Amino acid sequence: MRLRAHLRRVLTASIAALALSASVVACGGADDPAPTSGAAADFGPTGDAAWQDIVDKAEQEGSVTFYSAQNTAQNEEVARRFEEAYGITVNVVRDVEANLQSKLGAEWTTGNVVADVVSQTGVGWVRSGGEAGRFAVPVGPAFDTAEYHRDVNFIDDHSFATAAAIVAFGWNTDRLPDGLTTIDDLLDPELAGGKVGIQEPVSASQVDFYQYLESNYGPNFLERLAAQQPRVYPGILPIAQALTSGEVAAGFSGALTDEVADGAPVDFGVPEKLWGARFYTSVLTAAPHPNAAQLLANFLVTPAGQTAYTRKTASVLPDVEGAVATVDRVAQQDLSKLTPESVDAYRARWKSLFVS
Repeated sequence: MRLRAHLRRVLTASIAALALSASVVACGGADDPAPTSGAAADFGPTGDAAWQDIVDKAEQEGSVTFYSAQNTAQNEEVARRFEEAYGITVNVVRDVEANLQSKLGAEWTTGNVVADVVSQTGVGWVRSGGEAGRFAVPVGPAFDTAEYHRDVNFIDDHSFATAAAIVAFGWNTDRLPDGLTTIDDLLDPELAGGKVGIQEPVSASQVDFYQYLESNYGPNFLERLAAQQPRVYPGILPIAQALTSGEVAAGFSGALTDEVADGAPVDFGVPEKLWGARFYTSVLTAAPHPNAAQLLANFLVTPAGQTAYTRKTASVLPDVEGAVATVDRVAQQDLSKLTPESVDAYRARWKSLFVS
């Protein structure tokens, strides 16, 4: 039975890879998922007999519910590739992490748990949930590969890093033909007077980003940036749109790979030591589909899962197609140390500099 199941998965994955390649060639377009490669079809080590038993039971369960704060496109690509590989439906619930945490809190309180796996960036929330016994230890063989580095990517042996959303620096190539080389270039006097786009720190993670800037580019970086009189936007996406339209010449951005592929007049750079918000994924102890949950968790840290989940972000494995960095390059504080009071105080300081 195990041999038949293994052969069925290999055949399904091969057919899926061929179908995906044909689809990409036929349709094209920068919004399409990254093309399938050899790495994308790599589902990691097969594991032992005990793991195969989990795989067989997962296929019998037939579905798994995934709560994720990751980008919609990445979540959908994970669901598609996982179902093609294992025949298991992934029900994705995508929302901002505050809403996901609130939803799970209600499920735990009522005992009516719907989620099987959750992925978000709240380190403090992960630790408190682990202390309460709400997360199971992942047992998949992909966690023990040398490439994954379980020793640095786990929190308390129950929750694991799967990606990191990063902030890069971008520019409009029509307005800045020579481009930028470092974040410090945003302080060029030629970019003063509303030519730089920045985001307002409305969350703890965004406050952490500005603290990263001060730690890496000088304690007076904030004051020097404010002297540029930048345009303030509510987030990274509006800045990317402003860069594309030429409303600003430069600014903080995500990876502008789709815009570049579409021929937009933009480009971007990624600092050697960059800031990012790590996504930590947890398997719920009360998961309605415990075996499918373990299988999905394992899939997320295989080359196939990483290709789906980390496009335009930082990956936890090396050489992942579509990823723009690896998480070992990402600098981020322990957000649990950013109390509501400290966040409010920092935001007040920031507003005193940037909001007239």
